[in-house]
Amino acid sequence: MKSHFTIPSSIEKRLQVWTDWAERQGHQQHVARPCLTISREYGCQAYKLAEAIYQRFGEHAPKNEEWTMLDRYLIEKIASESGYSKSELNYMTQSNPTIQSVLANLTGPGSANPSKVFTSTKETIRYFARTGNCIIIGRGGACLTQGFPNVIHVRLVAPMAFKIDHIMKSMDLPREQAKALIIARQDERNAFIKHFTNMDNSDPSLYHLVIDNEKSSIEEIAEMLYTRTMALIDV
Repeated sequence: MKSHFTIPSSIEKRLQVWTDWAERQGHQQHVARPCLTISREYGCQAYKLAEAIYQRFGEHAPKNEEWTMLDRYLIEKIASESGYSKSELNYMTQSNPTIQSVLANLTGPGSANPSKVFTSTKETIRYFARTGNCIIIGRGGACLTQGFPNVIHVRLVAPMAFKIDHIMKSMDLPREQAKALIIARQDERNAFIKHFTNMDNSDPSLYHLVIDNEKSSIEEIAEMLYTRTMALIDV
């Protein structure tokens, strides 16, 4: 099966830089480097936060300490090389997996098996987390890496009004449509994580930090998380 989409060159470069670094680590006595997972309520600014943290590591980390962000684009790149197309990945993550399995039986063997796609995604996330020096955004990263001593788990939350305003601005939607989208997407994500991990991703005990996206700026949150991660490196 071949992929039917193109990964931006920046994604290719990000994967190559991190892969080169990971290979160098493999030839040394390896001590897992720090990793951050960022979970969010739909409508919070996880990607903007990850970019701000990533920029700090790019500016301040030693030259031999390459970092990357494991976001949906990079996961799609890796999964596509395993034989899955972007449409299959999107359908698996946005659809009720039980309903999708029924549809797969009706539409034939060409449809993606949700469990197999999720297994591929899970293995990718855990590999990056074990190696470290990465920021994992969404995709159940916190649930999949519980117990990893080098991983710091963060969740962004916010009042509904904040999330509505953010979605209205970022997606150019009227208020009621933005609210409906937030509720629908959050329900989908909750069901997805529950089905595949049997965990509740809103459970605060899964996280080292639960942060209100409204009460602090992205720059303030990024600086706090950067400092926390650097403290883990220094331990």
